[in-house]
Amino acid sequence: MKPSSVHRVLVIEDDEQLRFALLRSLELAGYGARAASDGIEGLQVAREYRPSIVVCDVHLPHRDGTSVLATLREEEGMESTQVILMTGDSDGTSQRRGMNLGADDYLAKPFTMEEFLRCIRARIRRSELYQKADDHALEKLRGTISKRLPHELLTPLTGILGLSEVLMEEVGQITPEEVRDMVSDIHLSADRLHHTLRNYFSILEVLDNTAPPSPDYARSTGAEIQKAVQEAVGIVAARYGRGGDVLIQGSIERLPVAPSNLSAVVAELIDNACKYSLPGSPIRVRLFGDGAGDSIAVSDAGRGMTAEQIEQVGAFRQFDRTKYEQQGLGLGLTLAQHVIERNGGSFQLESTPGKGTVATATWARLEPAPSA
Repeated sequence: MKPSSVHRVLVIEDDEQLRFALLRSLELAGYGARAASDGIEGLQVAREYRPSIVVCDVHLPHRDGTSVLATLREEEGMESTQVILMTGDSDGTSQRRGMNLGADDYLAKPFTMEEFLRCIRARIRRSELYQKADDHALEKLRGTISKRLPHELLTPLTGILGLSEVLMEEVGQITPEEVRDMVSDIHLSADRLHHTLRNYFSILEVLDNTAPPSPDYARSTGAEIQKAVQEAVGIVAARYGRGGDVLIQGSIERLPVAPSNLSAVVAELIDNACKYSLPGSPIRVRLFGDGAGDSIAVSDAGRGMTAEQIEQVGAFRQFDRTKYEQQGLGLGLTLAQHVIERNGGSFQLESTPGKGTVATATWARLEPAPSA
């Protein structure tokens, strides 16, 4: 395969000698190449240079390689950039974490320049295959419900493929404990993939079903509300490994929504908060009542949304179904909004870019059920 300067490679490595050697090897092989010495500088260069491939050390000053990877996966236009992580760790922890976040490949130090370039060539071939498959899917799906396959499908699928490849290649060379950890991470990625697919089909069902929910299920008591919220928090926080980040505050006596629908709404709001905020940052779930009714609000300290993005979410119901995937805000908020409104509630988003988002579901206050 003949290298081309069209394929740009960014190397993020704090070791000056290794950084120079990798950069020089790329240039001699005919690739366009840039370098950065820490995570913050690497992200700045990536945004300006728009590389096809990012080769990033795991242990970096200021921001480590897994944090760089997570940020790249959220950057508009860079979600599918091929990312190769490097580390000298011998226990495989960084490798599993990187694969779970969606790393495309892994280089264990020390490695030769031949191994390095072979890895680069493999990533370019895989990138081109993905692009051909995506182009084919676009053509086949044109005019249907989606103009493109959701990117959320690719990240967990990459984790499943990457970790399973490691298991196949290292059979007999890794300990039972390492195998168990990798299988656990594969299961986590599969769970995320299942969640995305479930939402994809749920939103179709919600849009096709305009009838209101049965009144037999249109009420939750205080205990049911608390249980539904706690179960949703537990499931989603476990999926992202963020059990310590989520705090539940307050209580509500009654809501005009079934416990199952309430749990689904809260799960999607928390999932959105986890997806768009960094691990370790707080997520707060507030249950409260005021003059407007009874509300559940989920707030995060993540990247936030612009006024235009919020307007697009709020205007979703006015769009033709063939356009809804173009909004680029995922399925969770859209699904939550429709479930809330079908159950007689209202949905509000407040957000400041760079500071976070508050998603609030509000229902008119219910009077206590008459005693028999």
